[in-house]
Amino acid sequence: MINSKAVLMICGGSGLKLILEEELIMVWWQEKPMRLIQTNLREIDATLDVDTYMQSLEKFSANALLFNVGGIAANYPSELKYHYVNPFLKDDFTGKVIERAHEKGMKFIARFDFSRLNEVHALSNPDWLYRSAEGNIVNYNGQVHTCINGYYQQEYSLKILKEVVEKYPVDGVFFNMIGYVTMDYSYNFHGICQCDNCLRRFTEFAGHDRLPLKADPNDPVFRDYAQFCIETVKELFDRRVTLVKNINPNIAISNYTHTNADIYRKESGSCMYFPLPECNYSATENVRTVTGSWEGMAVSNAAVHFVDFAMRHSAVSPHLTALRLVQNLVNGGWLDYYVIGTLVNQDDRLCFDLVKDIYRFHKEHEHYYTNFQSLAEVCLVAPDTKRPDSKKEFNGIVRMLSENHIQYNLLNESVLESPEAFEKLQRYKLIILADLKNMSDVAVATVDRYVEQGGKLLVTGMTSTSDKKGRPLGQVRLKSLGVKDFTHKPKTQGAYYRIREGDKSKMNGFESLDLVYLNGDALECKLEDDAKGFLGLIPSCMFGPPEKCYITEETDTPGLIFNRYGKGETAYIPWGLGAHYEKMSNHGHARVFLAKLRDVLGHREQLEVTASPLVEISLHEARGSSRRLVSAVNVSGQLGTAFHEPLPIRNIHFSLKAEREPSRVHALRRSGDIPFVYNDGQVSFSLGELDLFETIVLED
Repeated sequence: MINSKAVLMICGGSGLKLILEEELIMVWWQEKPMRLIQTNLREIDATLDVDTYMQSLEKFSANALLFNVGGIAANYPSELKYHYVNPFLKDDFTGKVIERAHEKGMKFIARFDFSRLNEVHALSNPDWLYRSAEGNIVNYNGQVHTCINGYYQQEYSLKILKEVVEKYPVDGVFFNMIGYVTMDYSYNFHGICQCDNCLRRFTEFAGHDRLPLKADPNDPVFRDYAQFCIETVKELFDRRVTLVKNINPNIAISNYTHTNADIYRKESGSCMYFPLPECNYSATENVRTVTGSWEGMAVSNAAVHFVDFAMRHSAVSPHLTALRLVQNLVNGGWLDYYVIGTLVNQDDRLCFDLVKDIYRFHKEHEHYYTNFQSLAEVCLVAPDTKRPDSKKEFNGIVRMLSENHIQYNLLNESVLESPEAFEKLQRYKLIILADLKNMSDVAVATVDRYVEQGGKLLVTGMTSTSDKKGRPLGQVRLKSLGVKDFTHKPKTQGAYYRIREGDKSKMNGFESLDLVYLNGDALECKLEDDAKGFLGLIPSCMFGPPEKCYITEETDTPGLIFNRYGKGETAYIPWGLGAHYEKMSNHGHARVFLAKLRDVLGHREQLEVTASPLVEISLHEARGSSRRLVSAVNVSGQLGTAFHEPLPIRNIHFSLKAEREPSRVHALRRSGDIPFVYNDGQVSFSLGELDLFETIVLED
């Protein structure tokens, strides 16, 4: 309940806060990580017995529930003319579930999707709909794509929201597909909407008399359109949030964005068209990006049960679902499990015992995972872009950090332009920019200032060579990197970087390794006078036939650049080291990365781990105390595209810096004390065996 003494309400990216005359009350979604079950109801599920439905949730130890209440189909008796009511609805299914949920102490989040409208109402209101370049609508199984600039989304969606939040005591609302929907469920791309409403608003916004027909960053009309989409999506979302909060400010807003939301919803899901094999660290990435970027923001990362849209009734591997859930758990995110239908009518239930076990464990130990913070001293900036090469670079860096047990947080690149950016960067000893090509002047200045004030910076790829909109500027704009100018070297086969004898005197691990291959674009950089180059470029050498496979040319063009800037230091690799590792996982590229981190920049971890690269480690501290949590997740179950039960990993050793000796070290999963040794500011202990995951607690 909201205290009657509230004098000021703030609703924004860090969640709803009430500033009181005497105290600050934490709202429900910030109190602790929840155990959410999302059941995306089919029309026929409205016939299910409510008690049976609720009992299924209790068996999973859920304390939060999310399902579709309105939009595509109303699962309640709506009185609005253009709100299509589920034809299988017998009574007020939504109302009954909310009542039962609250009786059991569960929170209820109502899901809405206004991206499509049933043809019963859509076809009689053509100006509400998306239009292709040919003027066609998209009618998918009787559900017609709407346009966010049409009346249905701009006005009628608010009527639906108002009806629901005034009628029911919902605890939260979640908006699905809030943007410009140009693709159907079969992944058919229909193009940029060309409807009259879009043209009118775009002309008012940017002055253009046409809409772009394709996504071309080199087209100034498209660049303006991209910004138009961002601002119009935000404007409509903010109007919906305002409506909900004005009715009940204690309703949490959940969405795939941080702006004006309280719960950042993300998904770890599979797709037939995603690159394979799947990333081991999807859930870790999703949770850490939110917790590292927006303080006070709850993060609910859904472990998606099904394989893909067309395979909604078949589940992914039970062990993949389990991995996603425990990565949520150990990083402080909500547990979030998402199915089509309900828990009662799943045709593939093989993961149920694993999910129940993880949820039950969280219920018993949730206080350990509440109100804690990461102790990582390295921060990797996560790209807020869908540019595939940038994502590959990022993924490769994540893998090298994880496999070498280097603690890292993630910071969404948009935060680099925020007023608090410099303060956030200063919390870390080392910042990593992974091929962050498109950077604003503000972001560039903030990063340079961080280095100048004593920070360490590790950079790869074409970072800072284009502006925020993607226009190439022909220079490395980060002054801290020590680059005067560069020549772009397109990808050529047979190229390498030589690790020279002088390089080996500064970089460890290359006694039996003299070069690494280059199979991508690179920048041939000219350095400032004080900058130092490592690794000599071999532009291209013959690779066939065997008789011709020898190197004929070597240069001093550096593949790694070290520079001192102000009180800080930088190491720059002007090529896609991370993307190389993501592609082939070559040991040479990993060694260059580690040498850059440890030898060139001198980074040392406060937690030293002796374990297989297949163990993912995270280190947290409980706020307000010196209790520390060391969590280990076993990712050994992946083999190609398959996820099997992870193999037991034995004899994992830890050594952690500690100002004083802990009173107790114990494991949560195995429920027992762990022997430890405290000596000279280090506490050392071991984990005898790791199955799926474990958290070791070091008490004050």
